[in-house]
Amino acid sequence: MNDGHEIIAKIPCPNAGPRLLATASEVATLKFLQSHTTIPVPNVLAWSSDSANAIGTEYILMEKIPGVALAEVWETMSTPEHYKIIDRIVEMERDLISFDFSAYGSLFLRDSVPTKFEGIPLPETLDPAKLFCIGPSVKRLIWQDNCDTSRITADMGPWASFTEYAQSITRRELDTTRKSSSKIQRRLHSFNRDQSVTDYQHLLQKISSILPIISSDSRIVKLSTPALWRKNSHLGNIFVSPDDPTHITGIIDWQSTHIAPLLLDAQLPVFLAPPKGYKPGHEVPNLPEDFNQQTREQQEEAIQVWNAAHRTKHYETATLQHNKHAFDAMSFERRLWEPFTYCQLFSHDGSLVPLRNCLLRISRDWSDLGLPGTCPFEFTREELADYDKQVEDYEVTTQLRNFIADALCTDDTGWYPTLSNEQWEAINEENKKLFDLFIETVMKDPDELSPEEAANKWPFPPKVWRSVSRF
Repeated sequence: MNDGHEIIAKIPCPNAGPRLLATASEVATLKFLQSHTTIPVPNVLAWSSDSANAIGTEYILMEKIPGVALAEVWETMSTPEHYKIIDRIVEMERDLISFDFSAYGSLFLRDSVPTKFEGIPLPETLDPAKLFCIGPSVKRLIWQDNCDTSRITADMGPWASFTEYAQSITRRELDTTRKSSSKIQRRLHSFNRDQSVTDYQHLLQKISSILPIISSDSRIVKLSTPALWRKNSHLGNIFVSPDDPTHITGIIDWQSTHIAPLLLDAQLPVFLAPPKGYKPGHEVPNLPEDFNQQTREQQEEAIQVWNAAHRTKHYETATLQHNKHAFDAMSFERRLWEPFTYCQLFSHDGSLVPLRNCLLRISRDWSDLGLPGTCPFEFTREELADYDKQVEDYEVTTQLRNFIADALCTDDTGWYPTLSNEQWEAINEENKKLFDLFIETVMKDPDELSPEEAANKWPFPPKVWRSVSRF
């Protein structure tokens, strides 16, 4: 622009769910944050959630946030500078969960919610101008790449109570297994050919029998207040001043943000995820006991892990001191929150092992967890025998996927905060080389997987790949 300002034009990602809802909700979220918090977010200049506009697609025009992505300077920052950034993140998270929302779902401007969708107004004390409401959730997981808003049901939100929210999870998943069974079966087969939609349905029925009991537990209810939490905080969507990297100039990418039970959404920012072997609590991270006997390369790796552990520990301590409600949610007994999340197949890699495992734990420890009566289900010997077979395959496949992610310096989603075109092409080429080597190794042993089955186990299949005969 003539005054030196830059404008960003944004259209919804293909996997964002219904584009109409994703666009309208992101705009409302940005406007709410600007008017109710000190969190720096892009200023919306113009927008449309109607694809019939002159441009032909939904869009948001917003001012470009000044500064540089934190990913560009993180590695060169000192430990005290890292801690200042972490402290600011904790402050923002505390602000986000401080609001007394009236329901679970996603934020919308009242006049932007289509008439076929329900909108629950915010409390007048929170929204005296009566601008905002809570409508259906725009969380990607809920829509599972389905953009057909004609299929909207009460299980998409909004939900006036935690009980309604909890019970909608299995109803929605069971509905998907009936209406999109082939899609679900492909997802299950991508991890293990022995898994079936019927297996998944049986596990969902077990979950359905316990969620009403767990969701009424006072400990769960206390930590399940409606909260606005940012789950995809990574170094690429946090911008800082190039002159002072501890000064955050803006937070971008609020698409798919929703108001959910704090217990189910509160988690560490991606870039502060604990390294392997990390122990939460008062224990201070230490270097390995044999550090002085290690090679220089091993020592460098140990120091990196040690620094990462200290950053995680600082976040943990700061959250305990300044955002106790979130700390309590993140440190709560995992056996009691796992059933809410593991029953959603598209929330993980397509294996039923985590879901079955959490059900086994809760049925075994029912009394120890302080739950009333007895567990309403049990596993048969046949089910346990099938489970033992799948566990081994799960562990092998998970190890493979973790190895590949580490080799490519990414996470389990394949995400990179900032990359040049040359870096992106180099990473794709390295991924293809590793993939080809893997397929070649598999083909040497006729008792191993077929190339197609092996390809399904690869976390990031190259764009161009065709089946190759063993012979």
